[in-house]
Amino acid sequence: MFSKPTFSLPQLGLLLLCAAWLLPGLIGHSPWKGGDGEHFMHLWLLLENGIAPQTVAATPPLYYWVASATAWLTAAFLPLADGARLASGVFVALALFFTARSARVLYGAETGWAAALTLLGCIGLLVRGHELNAATAQFAAAALMLYGIARMPHARRGAWALGVGAVLMLLAGGAAEAALFLLLAWLLPLLLVDYRTPAAWRTLIWGTLIALAASALWLAYLATQSIPFVRAFNLQRWFDGSARQFTYYPGILGWYAWPAWPLALWALYRGRRQWRTPGIVLPTGALLGLLVLYAFDFHPGEEQGLILLLPLALLGASGLFSLRRGAAYALLWFSVMLFGFIALLLWVYWSAHDLGTPARLAARLTRFGLLHVGELRPWTLVLGVVVTALWIGILARLQRSPLRPMLVWTASMTFVWVLLMSLFQAPLDRRLSYVSVSQQLVAQVPPGECIQTYRVRNQQRLLLAYHSGRHFSPDDASCNWLLMETRQRGAVPEAPPGWVRYWDGARPGDRSERFYLYARR
Repeated sequence: MFSKPTFSLPQLGLLLLCAAWLLPGLIGHSPWKGGDGEHFMHLWLLLENGIAPQTVAATPPLYYWVASATAWLTAAFLPLADGARLASGVFVALALFFTARSARVLYGAETGWAAALTLLGCIGLLVRGHELNAATAQFAAAALMLYGIARMPHARRGAWALGVGAVLMLLAGGAAEAALFLLLAWLLPLLLVDYRTPAAWRTLIWGTLIALAASALWLAYLATQSIPFVRAFNLQRWFDGSARQFTYYPGILGWYAWPAWPLALWALYRGRRQWRTPGIVLPTGALLGLLVLYAFDFHPGEEQGLILLLPLALLGASGLFSLRRGAAYALLWFSVMLFGFIALLLWVYWSAHDLGTPARLAARLTRFGLLHVGELRPWTLVLGVVVTALWIGILARLQRSPLRPMLVWTASMTFVWVLLMSLFQAPLDRRLSYVSVSQQLVAQVPPGECIQTYRVRNQQRLLLAYHSGRHFSPDDASCNWLLMETRQRGAVPEAPPGWVRYWDGARPGDRSERFYLYARR
């Protein structure tokens, strides 16, 4: 079933494609509102106060350790947020590498790049893989554990992958996922003859012992520091909430895991008569186990769903090589038409933003909060033209191969992402970050003055403090300045007696939140 025709593609070109997917969007902008700003807030507290990451974040420390390291290594030429965000790129790259290695073990050497491209092509990974995102650490650790399980019948090297992956998963906040994968590893010998060999048993036992020994050391350390296990292991996801959303992850996979899931379904259909093979049982078991586990998650989200992409990418890689010619051409042309249309829209929006034409769209962008509409940015135009020309050149030179449909999809999606970052990263940064609000506060509040906050959310308060350099305190009643936040359009907060309104403002185009600054009489 899994025999594949041999083929050759330029390895350097594929590596450059992966780099083109990874790097744009990781650097060149301030922390944005949402998950990017939330994780940066935790990291900044860690660096400012020098305290254990478990005490500043519900997410355990692995991601913040790596983000601190990448920020330190790049401090000479990158801002703190950009350097820290490189950690997400590191973890995504590791997940790609180990997913490709797993595919080579399960289906043959030719499927490594197919698995990596299928994973990169998943729509849900595009944004979540380019922001400060602690879930990417679990993503990489899960890929390492799956690689260790896949290697169990072949060599002892799978033991370190399984054991180290479990420990990294624990440090990344995936204790439940690590236990699930270890349970799957112990169940596989009951289903598959390949996993009953002496080598497989040795790998399984040694991998489990590594995981248990390292986990015991970590537990002992947590106990000496009086750090609650529930928080350190991110277990509040399973106990802290009012209502579970059992169908959340199955509901988003339709778009989140596209186009991996149709290819995975095709692989399962093709292998329905020979299902008791590692290439079917391992990814299917991992996927079903994760879906059952996540059904009991009180706090589901797109970030956590990244792990679901790994087994789907493995199955999709095997399905890609048996894809019928008609389906392969359908995916190829759908990719060209879809992303070509999106690219055309981006150029129309660029024309409205930089040239002011069409005028109605330019006026809408102004209302949306984009500044400097109608001002031409020559270097942005040059960069956008180069990116577009490269995409057209790649499509024109691609030769027939089993990888071509997925290669066209991933290359086209990468092109659209790079084009978006080339044309609009700076305007989006002004719209989605708190730099502009901070600059206005700096103009109002003299240096050295403290600002008391009331009903200002932690993320907003800390990001304003980071960008402005002013001291914000929610509890210090001696401050001469008071900052309040509203999240209802048109609502003006009532300040306590003795305060007079001095300034109000918001991020450009934001109608959902507004800040009001008061001065003591």
